[in-house]
Amino acid sequence: MRRLSERDASATLAFVSELNEFDEPLPFPPRLLAGLGKLIASDRVAYNELDPVTRGSILFVAWRNGGGGDEIIWGDDDSARSNLWWRLRPTHPVCGYRTTRGDWTKALKVSDFVTLRASRRTPIYDAFYRGVLDHWLDVGFAAAPTRTRVFLFERRKRPDFDERDRLVLDLLQPHLAARAEAAETALCGAAALAALEEGASDDASGVVLCGRNGVIEFASPASRAVLERYLGIENGRVPLAVLGRRKLRLAHADRRLHVRIAQTGGLHVLMLDECDTRIEKLTTRERQILEHVALGKENDEIALKLGLASATVAKHLEHVYRKLGVPNRTAAAARLEGS
Repeated sequence: MRRLSERDASATLAFVSELNEFDEPLPFPPRLLAGLGKLIASDRVAYNELDPVTRGSILFVAWRNGGGGDEIIWGDDDSARSNLWWRLRPTHPVCGYRTTRGDWTKALKVSDFVTLRASRRTPIYDAFYRGVLDHWLDVGFAAAPTRTRVFLFERRKRPDFDERDRLVLDLLQPHLAARAEAAETALCGAAALAALEEGASDDASGVVLCGRNGVIEFASPASRAVLERYLGIENGRVPLAVLGRRKLRLAHADRRLHVRIAQTGGLHVLMLDECDTRIEKLTTRERQILEHVALGKENDEIALKLGLASATVAKHLEHVYRKLGVPNRTAAAARLEGS
């Protein structure tokens, strides 16, 4: 079993403490990356958010050891280079592995897959990293279809990252993920509060504002009904035990409530997202067929697309209607959209 020295353990805990107290809109600004770069000695540390669907950059933040300028870049600043990078991405040993395996949360080095000499022969190294870096270590968060989030650690003209560095990064990963979630929840809370102030009624139905003592300052009738249904709230006060959480998942009959809680000023912002869980009873094939129905496709079109008989599609839909408790394809599609 790998273990940290007392000194490394102390430094790691100190960074986690700093991370927990961090309160900035940007989840990982350069000065936070600098702390990572000192904990895991690096020439550069970067935080990178990408959209694999559009093949574009969402956010790139970087800190460079010894100065040279911090970077915060929203979106792509060079579409030609971006297109080239996406085309060559599968040749990167770590990026290629993560993309095909879906394994984003474990710390990995390029040298886990190839030697330095072999790495230097890859097309992506030749186009982007020659003369820039020799060694690469990264770790990420669980990926969504439209977003990957990864921390990159780079070294040049010095030894490769070792198992001590990997262990530190593996230990930090859940804390970094919690920081990302907290920052995103705070951002959503601020947006929800702004929508209320601007009178955007459509956004108000899933928002509840509470004072520090839990007294509800604002909630639409629909939001109050949801809180009463899941929490049994009847006195206009949200329990402090709930407000002390960052998120909460509750179930009631065939529905589930996901609550995200952010604090802004003296207010707690509760963002409510209720969904129907009956969709989860569908088999993979039933769900696949229903998704095509939701796109407006008829049975014959779905059958051709999936290589099935039209009668088989119809039979699957009968099972879907029964499981969802709906009479027809229109209602089933609406249930899918509401999930």
